[in-house]
Amino acid sequence: MGADKIGQDEWVEQLAARQARRGPLGRALARLDAANPIALAAVVFALAALVPALTSNDYVVRVAANVCLYGALAVGLNVVIGYAGLLDLGYVAFFGIGGYAYAMLSSAQFGLHLPTWASVPLVVAVAALFGLLLGLPSLRLIGDYLAIVTLGFAQIFVLLTNNLDRLSLPGMSAPLNLTGGPNGITSLDPLHIGAARATGVRAYFYLLLGALALTLLVVYNIDRSRVGRAWRALREDALAAQAMGMPVRRLRLLAFVIGAAIAGFSGSIFAAWQTSVFPQNFDVTLLITLYAMVVLGGVGSLRGALVGAALLTIVPELLRDPVTARLLFYGGAAAVLLLAIRPWWRALALIGAVVALGLLVKLVARALFLEDLGPPPQPAAGWAAVPQSWLVFPAGAQLAGNIAFVLVVGLLAAITRARARLRLALLVPALYLLAFVWEARLALEPSVTRLLFYGAILVVLMTYRPHGIFGKPRVEVV
Repeated sequence: MGADKIGQDEWVEQLAARQARRGPLGRALARLDAANPIALAAVVFALAALVPALTSNDYVVRVAANVCLYGALAVGLNVVIGYAGLLDLGYVAFFGIGGYAYAMLSSAQFGLHLPTWASVPLVVAVAALFGLLLGLPSLRLIGDYLAIVTLGFAQIFVLLTNNLDRLSLPGMSAPLNLTGGPNGITSLDPLHIGAARATGVRAYFYLLLGALALTLLVVYNIDRSRVGRAWRALREDALAAQAMGMPVRRLRLLAFVIGAAIAGFSGSIFAAWQTSVFPQNFDVTLLITLYAMVVLGGVGSLRGALVGAALLTIVPELLRDPVTARLLFYGGAAAVLLLAIRPWWRALALIGAVVALGLLVKLVARALFLEDLGPPPQPAAGWAAVPQSWLVFPAGAQLAGNIAFVLVVGLLAAITRARARLRLALLVPALYLLAFVWEARLALEPSVTRLLFYGAILVVLMTYRPHGIFGKPRVEVV
């Protein structure tokens, strides 16, 4: 053995070798990490710009525009929680402030119809100012306390937008309608420069794509600057950063301001695209979705924010179609098994065991309860009917699906604590019940399925890759 080097920790030195990515997914991610980020972004944006030319379906273009919108919002949220390490639960309020500010400046609400070149910069400035105002009282707060304060700010914003349609001010004979209340503000001016007006989903797709590119360019350069390095030091250890002379208070305020400005900028484009704003556009559900996007892609990763936004925007839309939803469900389940179980023949044997169990259960059910069996709640054709051929559907399939769902949750919880051999044995009934729950219950209710999809994908990811798809694992040496 060679002599130990003074001042060098051998465990840390060998960390990269121990964390080398294995398997096809790991090698693909490693190649992406080695690629030039600017060249990769240029290729992705060039391909994205072709979407309207490749389809005549405005629905597809609208989904692509939503990817750009949520991508920009996720990048802005990533500045606050990913770079500066601040648990900001009031981020969606800045998105709403941007939307309502644009609505007040570019509609008949107050008779103002400012041009886009004047209204959008004002909106960004107003959102940044609110970010500063929220950051000032939060300077002494960290962790859960900061989360509670910022969440309260988000809830106050929703309450105010719902109730500021009858604001009484001194000297006014009639209440002032500031936000339109639950009815919101409608008939907003479209984004325009001179006589050129943005009309239709395709125009706003290109505007949102350009806004996303601009946001990425700004954040990417900030991340590579002294400010970005200082944010990462602040995230890792605020006390150590302060001891090294870093202006911690100023850095935290800057993170709030930049995140709020990005959210306000996105909110102005969203309001113009929707031609209206309502309080329910900026509720906690949107906040949860944005956090799920950032966590899924990897906290602190720009690519991760974009990938998370794309996945959690596109996949729920695909779940609306029963055929595509079945393909995603069974294909995703098979992919997870092949990636998680080694060697692959064990995963294939496990799938065969599930099918064999289904055929056995069906034979027994036909022999004992022939008169109580019914057709599938949602009959399928072609390849989609194959899973239904080895599943048993009782007369009350939906009630049975609810019971089976509870059993699946219990089995999956037991699997996480079981030993390797017992885990494989328990996976057989768990996968069978999961297929039954899908056919008897989840395939019938896409809205519920989408929420469960959010939860399932985050649970699986946090179990096998807690730092997200592109996130960096955090290593602490004590």
